[in-house]
Amino acid sequence: MITVNLSNNTEDRFQKLLGLYNGDFNSLFNSILDYKIRELKRGIQNIEIDFLFYEKKYGVSTQVFYEKFSKGEFHEHNDDYFKWSGEYEIWQEFNSELKKIS
Repeated sequence: MITVNLSNNTEDRFQKLLGLYNGDFNSLFNSILDYKIRELKRGIQNIEIDFLFYEKKYGVSTQVFYEKFSKGEFHEHNDDYFKWSGEYEIWQEFNSELKKIS
């Protein structure tokens, strides 16, 4: 049994959402999880497209780039490096989340 304390506004919104699933909590929660999984996969795909751009532009795989960037081996200031490393970290987070809920 799970007990959740919600504000009145949130509870009203939740009840409306639950009504769309005819009061079936399992269907509602599975639908929410399926949506989250789809969004994570979509995010991962989009980031991987960016990885291909950077890999082609700089001639190095994303993983090798990130390892070297993390060690400070890329000394010049380059906005792409910061964007690329940030996307890699987000990609790791998305994959970690996906593993937890799949």
